[in-house]
Amino acid sequence: MAGTDAGRTALAAGAAVIVLPLLAMSTVLLLLGGAASSETPNTSCGAGGTGATVAGIALDAVQMGHAWTIVDVAAARGLPAHAATVALATAWQESRLRMLANDGSSLELTAEQAAVTAASLSYPHDGLGSDHDSVNTFQQRWIAGWGTVAELMDPVYAAEAFYTRLVDVPDWETVPLTQAAQAVQISAAGGAYARWEPLAQQLTAMLWPGSQTVDADTVGAVDGVCPGLSVPDGAWARPSAGVLTSGFGPRWGSQHAGVDLAGPRGSPVYAAAAGTVLTAACTSAFCDRDGSLGLAGYGNLVELDHGDEVTTRYAHLSGYTVTPGQQVPAGGLLGFQGSTGNSTGVHLHFEVRLDGAPVDPAPWLAERGVDLSLHAGAGA
Repeated sequence: MAGTDAGRTALAAGAAVIVLPLLAMSTVLLLLGGAASSETPNTSCGAGGTGATVAGIALDAVQMGHAWTIVDVAAARGLPAHAATVALATAWQESRLRMLANDGSSLELTAEQAAVTAASLSYPHDGLGSDHDSVNTFQQRWIAGWGTVAELMDPVYAAEAFYTRLVDVPDWETVPLTQAAQAVQISAAGGAYARWEPLAQQLTAMLWPGSQTVDADTVGAVDGVCPGLSVPDGAWARPSAGVLTSGFGPRWGSQHAGVDLAGPRGSPVYAAAAGTVLTAACTSAFCDRDGSLGLAGYGNLVELDHGDEVTTRYAHLSGYTVTPGQQVPAGGLLGFQGSTGNSTGVHLHFEVRLDGAPVDPAPWLAERGVDLSLHAGAGA
């Protein structure tokens, strides 16, 4: 964590960045309400475009998204690539490149401090932490003067705050990486950053060339994450390119209130119709890792209100890119497929509700020109 002496508005996504594809990706054509999309989003598209294996370590799309943000901020500030390397090694050690909220449960906090810290839960995040008042990818502390909780839960602000302190470290460009990182973080495990230097160096080498084209005013812009779908006004869209693996109705002795669409981890999830975000939150005991059948709740859940008593739910997400009250168009990006909550595998659980009661999404969408029985993936 950032120690006691060290320590723009919150982004809708925990890792929203300008994306340059890292790997060749197959395209999909999603079936829309009577019209085909002019976009060709990729099933592998995630918060950072795609996952990757770097220095023998597998990073998922969300982690790569945070890496992109950290590198983009360094480039936008005119810093050398080494700054990004120091920051990436630090963020990996502190959070494994996850935007962590904090439930305020640390016994080191007063009741008032705990309440302020727990406010981080209201911002988009990839998981939970409870180390003092530390939050975000760098585990920065509002009590130590790093910024407000709202500021610290913005991935771009977090990276900027790290670099602001890094460049004040004497000889930061020439001293050992772990020494520079520790001078910023003042961590109880200051030597640990050296372990991740090879990972950070390779990540920087991979991402730095693309970051040179990023404008400082667009770092972290949501529009670049995964392309939205071009959906005609009033039409409905397929919420995922995944394969229909489980239908609506009785299952395992209870009612399955929606349908399951299975696709790659980190693949995009789209709004089935235009609406207002009612919920964008973790609805289980934890959402920083995969869930299980023994865990209650939807995991990371987005719920939309479409008017006329119609709502839709998008569950088990690895992360979401919207906030409550936000207006989203049909085909707008909502988040990424995962396996959080009451889940045993990566998929999207999708529900349609009429006046609060679940209805079968398959015929509902079929009546609106969307056939869930057809696999929308490439080569289908």
